[in-house]
Amino acid sequence: MSDPKTTLRIALDWTPNTIHTGLFLAQHLGLYSSAGLDVQLLAPDPAYATSPAKRLEQGSVDLAICPSESCIAYAENGKMQLQAVYAILQRDASAIYSRGLSRVGELGGGGKVYGSYNARFEDAIVRAVVEKDGGEGGKMEIQRETGRLSLFESARKGEVDATWVFVPWEGVEAELEGVEGRYFRLEEYGVPYGYSPVIARKVGGGEGQVDGEVLKKFVKATREAYDIVSKDVRVGVEALRPFCTPERSEEFLVKSQERINEFYGDGSGRLGSMSEAKWKSWIEWLEEQKMLEVGAVKVESIFTNEFHS
Repeated sequence: MSDPKTTLRIALDWTPNTIHTGLFLAQHLGLYSSAGLDVQLLAPDPAYATSPAKRLEQGSVDLAICPSESCIAYAENGKMQLQAVYAILQRDASAIYSRGLSRVGELGGGGKVYGSYNARFEDAIVRAVVEKDGGEGGKMEIQRETGRLSLFESARKGEVDATWVFVPWEGVEAELEGVEGRYFRLEEYGVPYGYSPVIARKVGGGEGQVDGEVLKKFVKATREAYDIVSKDVRVGVEALRPFCTPERSEEFLVKSQERINEFYGDGSGRLGSMSEAKWKSWIEWLEEQKMLEVGAVKVESIFTNEFHS
């Protein structure tokens, strides 16, 4: 009789996409099972009523996929200590997308509308980008009523003038459908954006913490799978495609996977590990912009590489 497997429930940050390919591939290849793990990958509900970090706080999942801002926000409010254990992407693959704007600064007044996901730092970050481009951030009109999962569609239809997107996914979708648009990357406006997304755990005592040895096995299998897909796009697409809702074509998934592969690593180390300098730079920028109280968040508490043995 085989030993019982340890269940790990993971809240995805979005419906299954190429950010998550390594996770689905590790399942598909039996890497998690061989490590004694029963990994359950849980997509958000259709209305995205509860964020992955909130699901972790509530105890309905064991790990959460989220942006680095979630770790920072929880450290700031003290409700739960949320600590990143694996960075899925080493570089920022997101951008502010618009069909009609020639400059992102145009969001600062003039009736232009930004479609917001209503995340903790999001609107303030976009205002800072608008101001860097010569716009008036204080005059930015924000639409928060549109569903999170449909914001890109709203931007494509012109119902909002801009929103934040994941370029290797929505960007490829727009490209294949012949939908034109502009992508304004945060780094072009001096924003040292942090890791996004990360896989995070709950720490600090109490129930709901994942055992360290279990995390080591999970990280090893996950890293192995992301390494495989970074070298073989189609094996990753084969594993991911059955879980995509709505259904996606092989052409779309292959192109998306080819685009995202360059973001899994930075060429300087193993996949998934994180740099203290990058976390520090991101937090210091938030402090300088007065989005975060100076000293409110200690860098060493919100991430760890200890499970990357």
